[in-house]
Amino acid sequence: MSASGWREWLGPRLAVLFRLTLGAVFVAASLDKVLHPLAFAQSIANYRMVPLGLINLMAIALPMIELVSGVALLLGVGIRANLLLASGMLALFIVAIVLALVRGLDISCGCFTTDPSAHRMTRMTLIWDIIWLAMGVHALLYDRGLLSLEWLWRRRRARTRSA
Repeated sequence: MSASGWREWLGPRLAVLFRLTLGAVFVAASLDKVLHPLAFAQSIANYRMVPLGLINLMAIALPMIELVSGVALLLGVGIRANLLLASGMLALFIVAIVLALVRGLDISCGCFTTDPSAHRMTRMTLIWDIIWLAMGVHALLYDRGLLSLEWLWRRRRARTRSA
């Protein structure tokens, strides 16, 4: 494969895979939290970073933002905005995980489940979030909207104009 062929594969095509993966991750991460906001509020409180007055609001809003952003990434709607939103959330999650690990908190991350007995937060939790953030940054740089509703709309408009 030529250098330009590799760039095409490693650029926009890989970005689509990363966008779809992040969309699926955010949808999967949101589901249990949407269904169990009180348990998620406890997960947030366990980090000891959020003022008590904001925990319930955050427990309701964050999973909904994750869900909407994840679905939008899967469908390819508002791609850049949702990649920025997902990457920003991941950056905040990374900060929260680092602070919890440094402080020696033995807690479940609350990432995909609100079950407090679920797997404890470890360095692997941090590594996965860093990988997902790298995927988000790559997609921000290279995603051209392939396999998205926006792409389909552009193609349909182009066909309509040429007809």
